[in-house]
Amino acid sequence: MDTTGTAALQQTKRRDQLLIEGVIANLELFRGASPSQLAAVSSQCWTLLVRKFGAAIERNARPLGLFAVAYGTVKLALRAPNGPQRVLRLVSAGQTFGEAAALLGQRNLYEAQAIAESKLVVIPAAALYGLVDRDPRFARSLLLSLAERKRELLAEIESVTYRRGSERLAHYLGSLAARRGAEGACSVHLPTSKTLIAARLGMKKETLSRLLGALAREGLIVIAGREIAILDQERLAALGRGAPA
Repeated sequence: MDTTGTAALQQTKRRDQLLIEGVIANLELFRGASPSQLAAVSSQCWTLLVRKFGAAIERNARPLGLFAVAYGTVKLALRAPNGPQRVLRLVSAGQTFGEAAALLGQRNLYEAQAIAESKLVVIPAAALYGLVDRDPRFARSLLLSLAERKRELLAEIESVTYRRGSERLAHYLGSLAARRGAEGACSVHLPTSKTLIAARLGMKKETLSRLLGALAREGLIVIAGREIAILDQERLAALGRGAPA
């Protein structure tokens, strides 16, 4: 490799390392970790570029670590043979996935597919276990993160099992607003197509469109393509809890 190529390669590695450090430092998982601990973990990570519709993890694969999304969106889904898919989560920048399989050293139970070009940071399980051994505060943070993920899963099961479609949609839109930290009237952007969001909410695309129209007629939202203006978060949250709109 010539000098120019070597310099370009080193520059790319440096950019990736800076990206890794920035992503790791802002993950909830590492809340409270010291700069030296963050640097130690970052030095063991690497990046993975996944093209649109490419696989980040195949079902039944053994991941080498858990994944943090630097940019893009990754769909986690279960798919029956020759059947429909069940979208479990849409993971966006600053969020993680694959913790259970990585920490247990077991096969992954779902497929992870990028629905937009995505850059992922792979965090090896050994780096996490090393921090757990050395720092009780990190161990506590990791436990809290895993407990919260389990709580979210149980809430999702409850929602799909017992809530009507309009309630699931209202709760989902409210969660998008909460993720932005917005209060009162605000706008949110649907992160992907209505087809995938409908699959995420356990309904058909036509049902999703009908329910969005009903919320608009109730004066709760205004729809402009994938931009949704939420006019009354309080009423929307009440609907998400099962109260009449």
